[in-house]
Amino acid sequence: MFALIARWVPGLGLVFSVLVLVAYGLKTGAPGNNDPDPTWVAYYANSGNRHKEEIAFLLVGLAGLCFLQFLGSVRGALARAEGEPARITTAAIASGAAFIAIALAAHAVGTSVAWSKSFYAADLTVDPNTARILASLSYLLFVMSLFAAAGMALAVATIGLRMRAFPAWLSWLSVLAAIAGVLGIWGLPSLVVLVWIAALSLYLVWSRRAEPLAG
Repeated sequence: MFALIARWVPGLGLVFSVLVLVAYGLKTGAPGNNDPDPTWVAYYANSGNRHKEEIAFLLVGLAGLCFLQFLGSVRGALARAEGEPARITTAAIASGAAFIAIALAAHAVGTSVAWSKSFYAADLTVDPNTARILASLSYLLFVMSLFAAAGMALAVATIGLRMRAFPAWLSWLSVLAAIAGVLGIWGLPSLVVLVWIAALSLYLVWSRRAEPLAG
């Protein structure tokens, strides 16, 4: 039974990508950089907006848990292909751990105003400038997380191309994800990173299904 469960653990990378997309969808409609002060105040005064951000927070936390389990499967696949001392594998896993840690911090900062307003209710008056600063900090942390994701993707691409550990299409998609991570400040390239994680996850599930069950 445990062998069967372990076979599907690599698929948690796909679950991670789906949960992140759902959480992002819940946060659509949040104020933008050019929105006036009343728009920021009205947004956080609406309990429905706050509840959506709180749900998104919980989904991202669950996504982080899924990613860490997925990362263990990635480590196994890379280490088998590279062999000891597995320096590139170590770089990939360190980068992946940094990516998810910074990304979770980014989301926590980004939802801190909503949580604070819900906790303190009428006792808290949302200051638009403070909300803007926290939103900017959240985005900057998110961008930094993508640099770490780029490191992970580059390591996977290196092992994939040098050791032929993965199909060519997946190795080159890893290269593209590394580039997208570096360009993450523009926002849209982050979708490439999510697609890459989902694709790597699906490939690892498929490759595990080809193995005989132990015990």
